[in-house]
Amino acid sequence: MIDSDNELIESLRELVTHQSVPPQGWEDDLIRRITETSVSSSIPLARARRGRPTQQRWRPLLAEIGAALAIAAVVVLSIQAIFHPGLRSPLNGPVALTSPATSPTTSAASPSPTAVGLSGFQPEALTAVSESTFWVLGTNGCAASGCVSEVIHTVNGGKSFHRIPAPPTDFLAGNVSTPGPPLVSDIRFADLSNGWVFGNTLWATHTGGAAWHQITFGGSLLGVDQLEPGANGYVYGVFEICTNPTTASGCVHRLMRSRATSDTWTVITPPGNPVGWPMIGVHGDTIWAMYFMRSTGLEMISHDDGAFWVRGASACEPDLPGSLDPVTTTVIWAFCATGNAGGPMVSSNGGLSWASGGGIGGLFSNGGTVAALSTQHAFVADPGSGLSVTDNGGRTYQAIAELNGATWVGFTDFEVGYVITQNQTTQATGLWRTADAGARWSPVSFG
Repeated sequence: MIDSDNELIESLRELVTHQSVPPQGWEDDLIRRITETSVSSSIPLARARRGRPTQQRWRPLLAEIGAALAIAAVVVLSIQAIFHPGLRSPLNGPVALTSPATSPTTSAASPSPTAVGLSGFQPEALTAVSESTFWVLGTNGCAASGCVSEVIHTVNGGKSFHRIPAPPTDFLAGNVSTPGPPLVSDIRFADLSNGWVFGNTLWATHTGGAAWHQITFGGSLLGVDQLEPGANGYVYGVFEICTNPTTASGCVHRLMRSRATSDTWTVITPPGNPVGWPMIGVHGDTIWAMYFMRSTGLEMISHDDGAFWVRGASACEPDLPGSLDPVTTTVIWAFCATGNAGGPMVSSNGGLSWASGGGIGGLFSNGGTVAALSTQHAFVADPGSGLSVTDNGGRTYQAIAELNGATWVGFTDFEVGYVITQNQTTQATGLWRTADAGARWSPVSFG
């Protein structure tokens, strides 16, 4: 065990001095050293901010590709990490300021939470800011008109929940009686006060959910592809902005940034003003932007809140999406759709190069997601095959029988994680939690 920050720094200095190339297994050793050391950090504890994948945003594109490839489902991509930063490139020109319009605030008669009526709650997405504090977006029964969204909150690791006010929205995914795209499908909180619920609409709260207001970008917002909080008080998003949202014409995908406490968003333009659909990953003040819907793969990386950018490598093909789960700034697992199937990839140098993480048992559907704890230990959630785990860097996988129907997996830190499951017959969803790095999973009760 390292007794002080100085010893940790000295050990890292020695590693850099004597190793021109990182030795095998250095990432896991570094993770062990850091987790054994009490070090204060400005980076939020939660790693697993992602909720259930917003697959609906990709379905029109996949429908066209699926005629030839028979694609069943996809997920959104977010990438994090770089090992050796190259020469920095300045941001192209001044950022363009966008002042989005907001709707009147929607608030409850009382901001006090209520714990009644949680039986029957169906979890759909989750966001956490610590091991004990997280929020769940879901529904509690569907009517012919739709599935009304609900948000519940816990401060004791899921031992008890309270319903908090939710935006007046529907979550329509899985509602067979009234099929259609969801109005909201995901949730993020940057801290105890500032959060967002989003999908085809965007809602923000700066009061811990006591009141919500809609952000419309002057009526030009068609949908939110991603939204991820970072360090230094920033939050980043990818938005589809259209000249005519009603007809979905004149649309572009914009990478934007705002203060978490504000509703004023600015456009971030990496060098060359890349074309395509950016998918992002955020860790602290580092942003990774992976561009899709283009002929060649492109990844841009910034280590200073988007001021300067360097070029990285692309884990997935540019015409099909995927998702990434960074463990550190150097260890990253990816899940890439391939058209006929999907599979994991792993990088140990911050995304500069990638190796297949899909060994025996590692062939999944396109809709899988990955959550990792090290270069060796990772989980894959696949709606078709459930939750699978590898402890040898993806050479082999073993299915976890009780978590059949897993649609999403994520970890708050190196011990606490969550899985959302869905019964393929009844479509009912459930939430599972682990506090020992996935050795044991327990169902979370909302009753």
